Amino acid sequence: MWFKNRKITLAFLVFIGLLGALWVIRQDRAQAVGDQQYDLKLLQQVVDRIRAKYVDDLNEGEAIDAAIRGMLGTLDPYTEFLEKKQSDEMKMMQIQGKYGGLGIRIQKQENALVVVALFDDTPAFDVGLQTGDRIVRIEESSTADIDVSQAADLLRGSPGTSVNISVSRDGEDAFIDFTVTRAIITIPVVPYVGMLEGGTGYIKLNQFTEDASMQVEQALKQLQAQGASGYLLDLRGNPGGLLEQAVDVAGKFLPEDRLIVYTMGRPGSDQRSYHAPESYTLEDAPLVVLVDRYSASASEIVAGAIQDWDRGVVAGQPTFGKASVQQIFPMNQGTALKITTARYYTPSGRLIQKTGERTDDSVAADSAPGETDGSDRTSFETRIGRTVYGGGGIAPDVEIEVPAYPNLIRALNNQSMFIKFAIHYVSNNPAADQSTFDVTDEMIEAFRRFVETRSFTYTSVAEQSLDELEEIVRDRAPADDVMASLADLRGKLNRQRELEYSRHRDLLVARIGTEISAKLWGTAGRYAFAARHDPQIRASLEILNDEREYRKLLGDDPAE
Repeated sequence: MWFKNRKITLAFLVFIGLLGALWVIRQDRAQAVGDQQYDLKLLQQVVDRIRAKYVDDLNEGEAIDAAIRGMLGTLDPYTEFLEKKQSDEMKMMQIQGKYGGLGIRIQKQENALVVVALFDDTPAFDVGLQTGDRIVRIEESSTADIDVSQAADLLRGSPGTSVNISVSRDGEDAFIDFTVTRAIITIPVVPYVGMLEGGTGYIKLNQFTEDASMQVEQALKQLQAQGASGYLLDLRGNPGGLLEQAVDVAGKFLPEDRLIVYTMGRPGSDQRSYHAPESYTLEDAPLVVLVDRYSASASEIVAGAIQDWDRGVVAGQPTFGKASVQQIFPMNQGTALKITTARYYTPSGRLIQKTGERTDDSVAADSAPGETDGSDRTSFETRIGRTVYGGGGIAPDVEIEVPAYPNLIRALNNQSMFIKFAIHYVSNNPAADQSTFDVTDEMIEAFRRFVETRSFTYTSVAEQSLDELEEIVRDRAPADDVMASLADLRGKLNRQRELEYSRHRDLLVARIGTEISAKLWGTAGRYAFAARHDPQIRASLEILNDEREYRKLLGDDPAE
């Protein structure tokens, strides 16, 4: 809960004073970080005076809740107070990848609640939510003044119940409303393992739960048995998880005892190093790690270690930039406190925390310990001397653009036309053969006709301009030939819309085929089809299949 009125504000002072009283053990003052002194005796005096003189009774339960959240609000966005329900859910999610809710992961970014991960075959996925959506309302409440844990509490609930949310989405002028029915969410850690062209083994890793390393090892052994000669580890959309699991996963590709990551806590605390364990290791086969702006924390540990040791090529988009470590401390009545206790550094010494986040010391967010130059990103060197940079996440060795979705594709997606057509197609083709399935020109035309029979609304930029022009012309009592010309132009624009389906054929193939495959063959089917048409995966395969380019990217140009 958050501050609602003056009474709660005064109660907040009461609680802070109570905290001060607990800290003062036969002392009137307590020392904080550095040399600054806080007068806790004064706080106690304020508490006593409010209790004695304040006109109304105090709701101490609400005050305590508001006080804790207000206090933590001055810290980083990852330090949270967890109610018992939230604490239990977090433990279950970290260990089992299971919880009750919608199937999304949210973070506070620039004062907005942003969907940073979206899991397949969940209620949120089925209704059309997307990563990058900003949740602006939950039921009738604005999300402007609530934190992540409060939002999660509103979004989660009993399976079968519904929640109404509104999102802001890039490229859309108006908010998009969704009604989502909650369910038990089980997040597959490794939802897909398969062979791609050129002998490349593909592994999609969703998050770093307790058994992530074991599942990655099983996947590598499976692909190795199938004759894989190179590997693509897809960490896109992976928001992180357990640090130890990140170390173990990175250790599957690095020699035993190689430094994976080290952590540093508050000034004066010890450095703790994490090395590749003695386990199954795939040291030599070509490797590409695919990342995006939602790859965070544990994902960045893996990508950073692979990059710093020149073990493989990191491709995709710059990562999120979360280089902090949280620990969960049990509190009274089943509650818990999740506190950022350290920051981690890649083997080369990089702190890849996104610049702009307030830190508790004077070290710049993009510097290694002891460095203070925060004006520019600090450079570091990999094992063989390639230059890499701290701050702003992991910059990929090869940046692969994400294709921009044109307005037509966005409108089709937002109105669930791909999902609706997939249901229609599967009802008429329930026995389709996965080994031969593909999206043909005839299917695209059938999709276009299907959309025309549904209540699909879409107005191109040109049509919007024509609407405005017609309104202006009507106000001026135009001649018949002017209106006839405008009508002729509208007819041409309608025919142009039909050509848009041809112009965006590749995107339509990917979206139609992915949804049909999901309906027919589940999550594995979705990934199997998407992997053949995903432009970032295609670009990664080109890197793996070009030995000279691969070696050149890692500083080993055979032509030299």
